[in-house]
Amino acid sequence: MNYMDELVSLLRSIGLNQYEARTYASLLLFGDLTAGELSNRAGLPRPRVYDIVNNLVKKGFVLVQPGRPVKYRAVPPEEAIENYIKLKKELFEKEVEKIRNVGKELQRMDLNTKKEKESTGFWLLNTDNLLRSRLQSMLQNSTNEIVVALPTDFLLEYYGVIAPYLEEATNRGVRVKMIVPKGVSGTIVVPGDIDVIETDSELPPVILVDSKKAFVGIPKENRGVLVEHPEFSKAFKRMLESVL
Repeated sequence: MNYMDELVSLLRSIGLNQYEARTYASLLLFGDLTAGELSNRAGLPRPRVYDIVNNLVKKGFVLVQPGRPVKYRAVPPEEAIENYIKLKKELFEKEVEKIRNVGKELQRMDLNTKKEKESTGFWLLNTDNLLRSRLQSMLQNSTNEIVVALPTDFLLEYYGVIAPYLEEATNRGVRVKMIVPKGVSGTIVVPGDIDVIETDSELPPVILVDSKKAFVGIPKENRGVLVEHPEFSKAFKRMLESVL
């Protein structure tokens, strides 16, 4: 791989397209260039040069020197990268704000999501992001009782995710019981209102909420099943009580 190819590869890895990368790399390697010189050095279609350069100007990679002919100069890499980061942050923040606004609009429309409280069934949580968000939602909506039983690996992976919501639940007057393997409770920070029980028994990764919902984790896969069925939750609760 020659120097030009190496530069182009690096620039493409941060989001510049092939022509943009070759244009900026050419300006870095050969100095100030006219449109015609850029076309030759970077291998650009002549009619595309101005659009490509304008895109790079907007992204903070290229300076324009007016004149006859117009010349183009590469912004120094450290400055160009900072310009690009700033632009990406601005675009990202706009996209996030757009997504938030859509979320608010969906909430305002008050669709049939309230039926969730009355639904029953088994739902697969097959991504880590979905698993975390549903755990948090379950705990936030708890009103009566939460029973958490997690083996060591699952506890260490997800306790930081659920701990703030467990504490928040106790502040609402929800009874929270956490069953953990013996010796583990000393390795985590547990709010005083949570009843921690240590056991020598092997524990399944289960979180029960209000005897109506149960999360059952799939060990070592960052996946789980959300069960919305009172009888299923009661059966799990009896099983957990039997190992204590």
